[in-house]
Amino acid sequence: MNTHRISTTISQKHWELLKKHAEKFETQQKALELALESLENGSRQIPELTLEEKYWMRLKPAKSLVIIEKTAFKSLIETADIELLSELFVRNKIIEYTIEFYFQKSLEECSLNEVIDGLVINLKITNWVDTVDYTDYGSYYKLAITHDLGLTFAELLTIWIDNMFKIHGVRVESIHSTKAIFTKIFKNK
Repeated sequence: MNTHRISTTISQKHWELLKKHAEKFETQQKALELALESLENGSRQIPELTLEEKYWMRLKPAKSLVIIEKTAFKSLIETADIELLSELFVRNKIIEYTIEFYFQKSLEECSLNEVIDGLVINLKITNWVDTVDYTDYGSYYKLAITHDLGLTFAELLTIWIDNMFKIHGVRVESIHSTKAIFTKIFKNK
């Protein structure tokens, strides 16, 4: 491919926009090329929403979600009645509810991939965790989560996740530490 080098200056506002979009599209070059193609096409269409953005937009009207500052959340978790809080999440199926609300079907009707994707997106948009991802190992998926909310949070989140997969009819094995949770999610019911 024939390429050309450019050199220019841009305002601080547009530099910030370029950095933001370069992160999303991996390089400044890709971000600029997409912007130029968009101008060429005369398109003023809004770019396709990411899965996380779609999830967030679907949950917005739920009216049962509350945003809380992370350090306050950590303090609440550390001082809460853990058994009561765990029972509340298990009984009210908090995580399951957001997945069902997003996919508009019961957890039992969701595929295993939908449940895992829903969980991952849910954890990303709540900002409860620092990182969350999963890998397919053939007979099982391995979910890896890191966070800075302490051991109590890790114990609670492990209980909530394990319970959700048990409701879905899937066997899981989890281990957790102060800052990480690793869960094997077996594909065979």
